[in-house]
Amino acid sequence: MKLRLGINGFGRIGRMLLRAYLSGLTQFDHHLDIIAINDIADAHTLLHLLKFDSTHGRLGVDAWLQDNHLILQKNGQTLCQIVLLNQKNPTDIAWGELGIDVVLECTGHFRSYDDASLHRLSGAKQVIIGAAPFDNVDASIVMGVNDEMLHRDLPIISGVSCTTQALVPLLHTLQVYGIDSVMMTEIHAVTADQTVLDQAHRDLRRARASGQNIIPTTSSSINASVRVLPFLQGKLNGHSIRVPTANVACIDITVIFHTDPTLDDIRDLLRHTSQNRLRRIMDYTDEPLVSSDFIGDTHSLIIDGTELMQAHRQFKILAWYDNEVGYANRLLDMCVTLGKTN
Repeated sequence: MKLRLGINGFGRIGRMLLRAYLSGLTQFDHHLDIIAINDIADAHTLLHLLKFDSTHGRLGVDAWLQDNHLILQKNGQTLCQIVLLNQKNPTDIAWGELGIDVVLECTGHFRSYDDASLHRLSGAKQVIIGAAPFDNVDASIVMGVNDEMLHRDLPIISGVSCTTQALVPLLHTLQVYGIDSVMMTEIHAVTADQTVLDQAHRDLRRARASGQNIIPTTSSSINASVRVLPFLQGKLNGHSIRVPTANVACIDITVIFHTDPTLDDIRDLLRHTSQNRLRRIMDYTDEPLVSSDFIGDTHSLIIDGTELMQAHRQFKILAWYDNEVGYANRLLDMCVTLGKTN
């Protein structure tokens, strides 16, 4: 029986979830049905933003509104008929009436345990927060690392962040050589949390114009990574630098190990892992690529083999990721895994 999904928030991640679902129908359709989408914007605006995307281009399937439904077709075949809802408060959303199993919480607002639980008061059985949570949840999941924890008895789950989904599989893989310390710089495209022009923001640096500045700020991935991999406690630190591009990010880490691997050891480990155990999660390239080359890549991270470096016991590793498409695919992967636990 397919898992019935509801999406709350049809912004960047919400729309990427639907696009990822449509792109991977042969993989996702056997396990998942997207039943409903809730957003406070009007349906015509949501339809337009779904069909035309400045970063990812046109949708690639026919889409229109019929009554309160979003209809999606390709070559005359109906792919989805999705109920569109327009409620501000989670307690007013008819998840129960629609038989929703899992709500993907993608507004960025309901990130505490209590706030996410409001969806369950409306009848949803489980909630996956599409962001790092504000407090403790029943499980913080990184695909390829601890997804065996997923089951239907966990009320509130966090999909952590796109950066955590990239960083944790990398560090989990490298731990075979015994990590002594890690420093991370996350170089990230702008997000909707930033401003076009200077204006008030709780983070004074994020208050500055996103298109005119390189902006240092904090990264939620540090605490989230330690939550998933407790051995990193006291060994991992880092920050984020927001840059004026629309999509794709990279993590630049410097690692010191207990042992003495060679650069070839690290390269072989990462290449082998990307081709085997984590082949859906991690990729590896020796091509001299730039950020736009990774737009639309579904992996959580892509190791840049041309940027692997060593200085004595320090190793520098660079990994790219599409912070929208890669993350959306991981959230859907979580739902597929949940569906298989029935």
